Order: sequence, then C-alpha cells, then structure tokens
Amino acid sequence: MPVDIGSRKIDAIVIGQSEIVRYEDYSKIPVDRIQDFKESVFLRMVHFKGGFRSHLDLLNYARDGKFYAEADHAARQKMLNIWNLPGLSSYLVANAAQHEGFNVKVINNFDSDWDRFVEYYDSQSDPPIVGISTTFYLSYSEIRRLSKKLLAHDPDMKIVLGGAFTNEQTINGPLTSFEKPMRKYGVKYVLHAFNSDEDFPAFLRAIQGKSDLSSVPNLAYIDDTGKFELTQKKWQDPTLNTRPMLWKQADLSFINRTIQLRAASGCPFACSFCTYPDTAGGHFAMELELVERQLQEIKELGYVDRIIFIDDTFNVPTARFKKILEILCKFDFKWFSFLRVQYVTDEVARLMRDSGCQGVYLGLESANDDVLRNMNKKVTGDGFLRGMEHINRYGINTFAAFVIGFPGETEKTIEDNIQFVKKCAIDFYSTKEFYYMPHASVHRDREKYGLTGMGNNWKHDTMDSTTASAMKVHMFREIKDSVFVDPDISLWYLAYLYDQGFNMPQIKDLQRVINRMMLDEIDGNFNDKTPYIEELRRLLPSTNLVPS
Repeated sequence: MPVDIGSRKIDAIVIGQSEIVRYEDYSKIPVDRIQDFKESVFLRMVHFKGGFRSHLDLLNYARDGKFYAEADHAARQKMLNIWNLPGLSSYLVANAAQHEGFNVKVINNFDSDWDRFVEYYDSQSDPPIVGISTTFYLSYSEIRRLSKKLLAHDPDMKIVLGGAFTNEQTINGPLTSFEKPMRKYGVKYVLHAFNSDEDFPAFLRAIQGKSDLSSVPNLAYIDDTGKFELTQKKWQDPTLNTRPMLWKQADLSFINRTIQLRAASGCPFACSFCTYPDTAGGHFAMELELVERQLQEIKELGYVDRIIFIDDTFNVPTARFKKILEILCKFDFKWFSFLRVQYVTDEVARLMRDSGCQGVYLGLESANDDVLRNMNKKVTGDGFLRGMEHINRYGINTFAAFVIGFPGETEKTIEDNIQFVKKCAIDFYSTKEFYYMPHASVHRDREKYGLTGMGNNWKHDTMDSTTASAMKVHMFREIKDSVFVDPDISLWYLAYLYDQGFNMPQIKDLQRVINRMMLDEIDGNFNDKTPYIEELRRLLPSTNLVPS
C-alpha cells in the first residue's frame, strides 16, 4: 500500500518494533537435539514444515497457506504477527517532537513495513534521522540486524537509538560502554534517558543546527571528527500531562481498531524481582480531565474502538481507578489492562464490566504466601482469591502470570499455583522462570537465600534454574482447563487477536490446539502435524482459507 508522504519535510523516522525472535536460527537445531535446547524452544514455538514457527504463524499457514517469512511486505502487513500490533513507545517520542512542530513518521514493525520505510526515506532530498526504539530488546543482536539493513540502504544514514535497552546499559555499566557497539554497528547517536520524550525534540533541534549537540541531555554521540562524546545525564519526568498524545496528528497508518494508551507511568510497588519501580523514578499519573480528553480524541478518529491500557498498576489507587471507569462508561470502548486483583471489589468489577473491560493481566507471580512474602508483593493468596471472586462474577476474562523459581519456590509452592488456577477458573495463564538481575532488590538478599549465578542460570537454597524449567512444563501438563499462552506475548496476544476479529472462545479453542502440538513435542513426538493444521483451519473465523 502506498504511504502518504505529504508535502512536509520529514524530520525523522522512528522504528518502533521488529521480529525479535529469530525463528530461522532456532530452525537450524536438528530435531534429534531438541532436548538440549528445551528451555529455549518448548512452550514458545512449534516445529512444523522444517522449521520452528510462532503460534501466530501456525494460524497464518492454516489461513493463508504460507508463513510470515515467506511473504512480501504488503502481505506481511495483513498477516498475523504480534509486532504488527501498534506499540506505544515510538508514538510517544514522535508525539513529543510533533508538539514542537517536527514531522516524524513511525515504522511500527521493521519486518512488515520495510517498504514503507524506503518510501519515506527515499522521498526526502535531505535524509531524515532514523530512530530505533529498543524497548523490547535484551541485547545488541537486534540492533546489529536492523542497522546492517539500514546502512546497506544508505551507508551515510544517521541512526539514533533510544528506549529501555539503552537506559538499562546506564544502570549496569558506565556511559562510555556505548562507544564500542556504536562504532561496531554504525550508530551515530544514543539517547539513554528512561523517558526520552523531552530529549528527542531537543536532539532534532540540534541536528538541524538550531542548537548544539552538547546541550542535549542524556546523549552519547560520535561527532563529525570521529570523536566519542557524552553530554550531561539528567532525569526527565514522563510527559503525561505536558505532551499528551496528539492523536489526530499522529501517523496512525498501522492502526486497525486498537490503540495502546497510558494513563500513568511507573509503579508504586517494589517487588523484589523487579527493577521497574527504581528505573521509572516513581509513579506519575495523568490528570483525569486529560484522560477523558484523550479518549474523546480517540473516539473522534472514527475507527478505533479498542484500547490496551499499558499502566503497570492501572487500578491503583482504587479511588482514581473508579473515576477512570466512570469516564470509560461515557464511551463505547472495549479495553484490556494490567490489574492488581487484590484491590478489586464487587463495585469495581461491575464498573469494569459496564465500561467495556474484555480482559485483564494479573501479575500474580505466585499463589504461595511464603514466596509472595519473599517477593515483597504485599499480598496473600487469600487476597487474590477475594478479588477473583468479584472478577469472575462479572465474566471478565483473566490472564494470570506466574514467576517460577523465585527464592522459596519448591514443588509444594508450584502445586499451590496449580490449585489456584483450577480453583479460580483462570481463563489464560503463563509461566516464566525467575530471571536474576543484579540491580533487583533480591540481589541484596542473595546470602539469605543462598542465591548464586545470574540471569537465567541460577540456583538458591530451594530450587535452581533447570528445575524451574521442569516445573514450568509440569504446570503445563497439570493445568487442563485454563489455556497456556507464551509469556513473551501474553496480554497483547489476546488483545491483538481480538483486534483482528477473533472472539475469546475462538482464541481459547485455537490455542488449545497449539498447546496440544507443543505437548506432543515435549513428549518427543515430532510427527506430521497436518491433522492439527486442519483442525485450526476449521476453527478459524475467516472463510478465506487456503488448503494445506
């Protein structure tokens, strides 16, 4: 589809997301050696037609007769891919620049929208700055892949990185550590603030010669002489109330029916496995009047009727949440959010239903009180149960996430998780092994727990990472009625398929088939999956299907 270039000069193009799981690399693993890589592949992907496939790509094959990687860019934009769901981070920085008169285009999914990028970039006589959002990256590998393709298109392209990954590098190491990868991957600039909404417009002004790069906070750059430079590191508050989204002016060419929105930033809690409350610098809330104004502007777009609220603690404090629900009741949106279920009352659950809530992500992490205490979750299993009673009473779809293997975890605590899911009739759930980070508060208690190792390779007094992976599979086998979903896509998977016209019963039925395929592979059965594909075809809501 041709893109709308318009007559205005394009100042920057921001790439928001990309296909970060390289299925083609996993596909190089011989089937007879899969057990050696089980922690990486089991419950995340399925081996089919000579390679590993994402869950959504199995649906693509059943519906379209081809996989995402085999399609051209125009087809990819219409295929099922979790990164085709428009993210928010790239829109936030583009919007901040829009407030100051800059024209910034957004490329939502690099792997689907490369043709759009080329049209935008090549239309300009003065090449625009190209930004890469690193929000979902865990290493430089994806930056290497993107920059290689970008620089092949134009060796003189000026690339700037920003987002969560760049900020994390400032927590785990000195600012000077940016120099080596910048030179290696051809990146000229890095904006490393946690909130770069203020810094990006200042950066564009400097690039255009209206100020000096040295005046832009939180910037690492290589100057025209090849010298590596750093500017002042400065905390920036989120621009929730000072630079609200200009929805009517935004480049929304990727939107189908769903927009992601934040009404607050940060988290008022301090779970001991999580670094977010510290890095976010506190909890910041959008003014309620502005929340309503944002919803009104979204409604006036005329085609968006679904919202994903990305606030980490959308329903805290409760009084504010009730006011937001009352505002939502004025509109006709269907919405999803993250939720602290222990704070849900009958009144709140009723308001959630009446305001259009379609599903909530419950970061339970554990159903065992001892593990919850170690996590500093400030809740008990009974608190979860009380909230679940209200949620279930009003028919709201639930997605429960569990962290497996945190200090204190045992086979008994895993059984508590299993029984909780069964007792509460959780609709969807995910499990993910504890990931040990040196800047999480649990690190301070490592001697108390006998915690050693790092990242996804660790052990402590009651469990190790290998056992945690086995316990994840054990939960998958034991939980029959609730539907497992890959934790890396979780709530977004449900909201995206809902956006694409699937209802919740259809999503459950399709995922159950995929889960049976994964269970076969866990049991060592890699036989022909054509019967499963035929079953998926029968369950798909579309009638435009290609025979397998």
